[in-house]
Amino acid sequence: MWAIYRIHYGTDFIIQSVNSIRNYVDKIFIFYSEEPWVKTDKINYKKKLIKFPKNPENVKSFLLKNFRSEQIIIKKYECNSPLNQYGDLYKIAANEDENKAKFVLFMEPDMIFGKNQLKLLKLELTLKFWLKNITTKQIEMWKFNIDNVDNFRIPLRKRRAGPVLWYIDRNEKIQTEFSGCSSDKKKKFSSFIKTLNMGFSLNKDTMRYKHLLAIVFSTVIGDSKVDEMWFDNKWLNWNPGTTGLDVSEGNQKKIKKAYKFKIPLKYNVYLK
Repeated sequence: MWAIYRIHYGTDFIIQSVNSIRNYVDKIFIFYSEEPWVKTDKINYKKKLIKFPKNPENVKSFLLKNFRSEQIIIKKYECNSPLNQYGDLYKIAANEDENKAKFVLFMEPDMIFGKNQLKLLKLELTLKFWLKNITTKQIEMWKFNIDNVDNFRIPLRKRRAGPVLWYIDRNEKIQTEFSGCSSDKKKKFSSFIKTLNMGFSLNKDTMRYKHLLAIVFSTVIGDSKVDEMWFDNKWLNWNPGTTGLDVSEGNQKKIKKAYKFKIPLKYNVYLK
């Protein structure tokens, strides 16, 4: 089995993410980009035209420093759209290694499996012979403390896909949407496995950069308009009474509020 990551920002939890899967995969490909999908010099933000900030993280340097293993292959990859990005990355990986994998896992750097959970997901996909791929629902953390006290999560979003595991020989071609899910839009969720998602728990500078990128990108692809004040009002100055946490303007109530949550041990073993 291979695992494939893509990363432009968000190194906060990638070590924990890799540690949660490395005992269950043969190779891990991490593709990093130094440029965002959509580039711009300036952005209209809070009624001002400001210079678009640089990525606050040196992702390349972080990866090379922290991942020194023959199991992990780090490569640069630039593209201008996430559409079928994972499909393209799989092709590159397949050209790198003549030993074809039977399974490939598409991961984001903020996703963490529980102990033995990837092994069980692989077994589930194997037994469900009618499925070409399978994904997990996600426990999305809102605020994270390493001591596992006063952690908060948001309610389960039923169609929010996590890591995606593909059974290679059951697919003529791997074609993905913006995530690692199939471009046919038919998401097949695991009946047993949930994964942890730390995407709302990144450091302040990266969260601001992520927010500004979302504003620019949503405009280009015609996606739901991003609530410009989300970063300040909902995330940075959040308190347990804050409501309407969804980032999309007009849809804030889709995430009513965050609530206290103690992370189960099967995930927490990788977060310590």
